[in-house]
Amino acid sequence: MGDNNQILTFVENLLEMNHFPVHRFTLPSPELAEIDQGLRKTIFCYKDPETLMNEYWQKLEHRKLYFLTDAFRCSYFSFRLPDSDEFIACGPFTFEIMQGARLDDFLENEKIPPKLHEQLRQYYQGIAFVTSPVFFTNLFRLLAENLFGKDGYEMIESDFGDLKHWSDFYQGYYRIEDKPFLGNQIVEARYQIQADMLMAVQNGNGTKALELLSSCFSYFIPTSTDNPLREEKYYCATLNTMLRKPAETAGVHPVHIDSLSNKNIRTIDKLTSVEQCRNFCRDCVQSYCRLIRRYTLGNYSQLTQKVITYTSTDLTADLSLKAFSDLFSVNASYLSSLFKKEVGIPLTEYVNRARIQYAQRLLASTDLPIKAIASQCGIPDIYYFSRLFKRITGATPTGYRENNLKNKVFRQIPPQR
Repeated sequence: MGDNNQILTFVENLLEMNHFPVHRFTLPSPELAEIDQGLRKTIFCYKDPETLMNEYWQKLEHRKLYFLTDAFRCSYFSFRLPDSDEFIACGPFTFEIMQGARLDDFLENEKIPPKLHEQLRQYYQGIAFVTSPVFFTNLFRLLAENLFGKDGYEMIESDFGDLKHWSDFYQGYYRIEDKPFLGNQIVEARYQIQADMLMAVQNGNGTKALELLSSCFSYFIPTSTDNPLREEKYYCATLNTMLRKPAETAGVHPVHIDSLSNKNIRTIDKLTSVEQCRNFCRDCVQSYCRLIRRYTLGNYSQLTQKVITYTSTDLTADLSLKAFSDLFSVNASYLSSLFKKEVGIPLTEYVNRARIQYAQRLLASTDLPIKAIASQCGIPDIYYFSRLFKRITGATPTGYRENNLKNKVFRQIPPQR
């Protein structure tokens, strides 16, 4: 059972990381009273949902993987562990977006009183939404195969038995309480995940930010439209706007933030599928993390931040100490001393290194003549440019380009067999 426990723990952790509720229990279990996140307990005047749920789960047989869907379109996967009285249950979650016209039709067909509509809308916002039903179902099939053997289990689809008729049975006996659904706790958790993701972005931690973004995808973010693509593009735009704040807090200059944000807006406009939108969100998070790692200036004074930002914005400008002191109306000696203290090298050396680093990128990625590259780096004197390049990199511009070209060719040669 040791290997099985490892597999179960892995799947449980994977599901919980993506905010799919997972329950492991033996019967009778008081946990089953709230397995639907308090839905029926809140809506219906039913005093003992624990007994009903325990009686239902007691009927589940060994070596059967149950896919359960109730009258509220909420689904669960559940099964008994091999050679055990312990159960695993995952849910509730939905395979469809319960929002807009779809939700309105459901409320009308089930004759749900209007005074309960807003509570139910909030409930569905807190329920995990499966974006890839095939992947999700295959995950449980694969788990069952590992636990019971490939042909050692049966997949059972059920409508939750008598639970499907609860809405009819209690027609006219709905109750209204101020107590929110337990599902609202998941809404709060979603916002916490978003806050954690923004903090990860602010720290430039792309791996952690993407992990948290995947958890956000488990939820459907409600909007005012029934068009899935439009909804996803709306979320892309919202995410792009949200990510501007951690970049600003990290000390990235607004000119860099605006440049990336505007580029993302143009990309969003061209997205044509939900999958493209999801991929964009991942790229968007990574791009802001890279931006922060490259341009974060939070540890510098505002004066030093301005010098660094102006340098990165236009290398062809006059970036001398005198030019900066005149531009910012500060004493040149004070600026020189402050910059070296905070950055660790003199301002002139910082500018030279920035220009040569840009020259390296141009030499490696373009066929521009060296004289043109020198000019684009703000050093029109090619002889001075060459001497400066060799002092900083240890190679001449021509030698650097040739060596880079050789490395590219070498990487493209297929291995000998």
